[in-house]
Amino acid sequence: VPQKAKRPQVAPPADEPAPKRIELGDELPDEVSREDIQQMLDKADELHVETLTETSLKRMHLQFERKVKLNRELRIKHVDDPDKFLKSEVDLDEEIKKFTLVATHPELYAALLKLETLPLLVGMLNHVNTDIAVDVFEVLSELTDPEVLSEVEDPEGFVKAIFDAQLCQMTVDVLARIDETVSDEDFKAVTNGLSMIENLADLMPQETCRQFLEIPTFLPWLIKRLRAQGMDYNKVYASEILGIVLQNSERAREEMVKLEGVDKLLRGIAAYRKRDPADSEEAEYVQNMFDCICSLMLLKTNQIAFGNLQGLELMIRMMREKVFAATLALKLVDHSLRHCPENCQIFVEKLGLKVLFAIFMKKGAKTKKQSEAKEVEEHVTSIVQSLCRYCTGTPVARVLNKFVESNFEKLERLLEMHEEYHRSVQEADRERDQGLAQKIDRELEVNEEEQLFLDRCDAGLFTLQQVDLILVRLVNMGNRQATEEIGKLMDVKGVKLEEIKQIVLEYCTNLGQEAQEERGEVISYLRAMLTRYGGDASAIEEPAVAGSKTPEDLDGAVTPDEADPNQVTDDEGPKEEKETKEKKDRTK
Repeated sequence: VPQKAKRPQVAPPADEPAPKRIELGDELPDEVSREDIQQMLDKADELHVETLTETSLKRMHLQFERKVKLNRELRIKHVDDPDKFLKSEVDLDEEIKKFTLVATHPELYAALLKLETLPLLVGMLNHVNTDIAVDVFEVLSELTDPEVLSEVEDPEGFVKAIFDAQLCQMTVDVLARIDETVSDEDFKAVTNGLSMIENLADLMPQETCRQFLEIPTFLPWLIKRLRAQGMDYNKVYASEILGIVLQNSERAREEMVKLEGVDKLLRGIAAYRKRDPADSEEAEYVQNMFDCICSLMLLKTNQIAFGNLQGLELMIRMMREKVFAATLALKLVDHSLRHCPENCQIFVEKLGLKVLFAIFMKKGAKTKKQSEAKEVEEHVTSIVQSLCRYCTGTPVARVLNKFVESNFEKLERLLEMHEEYHRSVQEADRERDQGLAQKIDRELEVNEEEQLFLDRCDAGLFTLQQVDLILVRLVNMGNRQATEEIGKLMDVKGVKLEEIKQIVLEYCTNLGQEAQEERGEVISYLRAMLTRYGGDASAIEEPAVAGSKTPEDLDGAVTPDEADPNQVTDDEGPKEEKETKEKKDRTK
């Protein structure tokens, strides 16, 4: 390596004292001369750095073992005199920090396992001195970095070895023991502990969640941490980790029932019904909390608890106030109503239709991004479809009347959405047929059939399916006015029965085995719609599912009387209610 030319040294005048030289490793003052900078650079070039090899790693391991043994012996011998074992503690701390170097050498992870360093290192989390545990967290956070593990020969084997060393129990014990308010180091220790959990979950989400859930105090600690007063980085991080756990573990969602998780998380977001987050960190926390509750809605018991705890009333209020959490509330309502007739009834009874259909008709504030607008429409149509499917009696009549009122403007909007999303999905199909996306698939090694489905979903396939399912259900609700108007609007807008038929059949084809009853119900509705409008229903197989219902079997607005277009809805005030009653009396 060519030597750098040194700048000639200029001696200070005789009457001035020579300036103090700054050595490598010294703390830099506020002002540094060019000569001092050059001197430090020259010394840095001459500094010898030992490259980590398997041999030096073995030497490091043996040294670590000796320091652990010495510290343990001195602590036992001088239990009442900390000064006697203080130096050994400092030496042990320094030795632990050295293992962060291994993270820069993924090829040495196998040697680390062979030396059985991990059990010894993880065991230091149990050390009486919390500072030792703090450094162990830092080392493990570095060793489990996803980018580093991606270069390791057997990353799963490495992670399993960490779990075998009783990492989960010790981690939760340390997290519960640390008081973050004592110092920045303690706060950073919790950050490193959570970072390590996230790293492990990134590689093996199911196994990581299973291992940590074996520790009974893990979920309670997370809930307690994310409900702490004030807002800080670790509070946001705890909410993110809880979201990962709930998303990947059915057991965690069941455990949250015993811990009253729905109630505690709802209390955490209740403050945002009137105000917006103060900054981006708080905004991330709010999003994480909503994601956690959405994951809880995958369990029917949690859905029922959400409805009973006035969760739907809180969401309706957020949607009405148009605060930051409004879109998040809409998403949560969508998840809470899916496959839950009880919550669908509550949503209508608590006057949710008015705010829902205002969003459906794009009234009020406009969303900034097109992607956000598409997401809103996806959730709105999914909610309406759930209401059409699960509401019975008066609530389903009120849902139907929303489409009948105001000269059927909502039916027209529904068919406009069908046109928009059908065009978008067709465009995605054409691009695929023209080979515009195959090249990217080959470069990314993506399965073509799977990518085709993902492309169609990105183009709005799910929303299109929900729109067409709503149309099919509305036609079969027994209201002659709505049925005739749907037929007229389809003719005016050129929407073909065949389009709706193909979309609905594709939806039914992709339903899982557990949804065969829904499949039979939808097929019956589709056949009835095709027959009513003169379409060809012969090619559709009659559903042979035990217990599947036909339109006539279903309770709800299946007769014109039950789906009275003059039914009072939740956006009618006292005056309109009186006029409606008088109109009905005159009709009689």
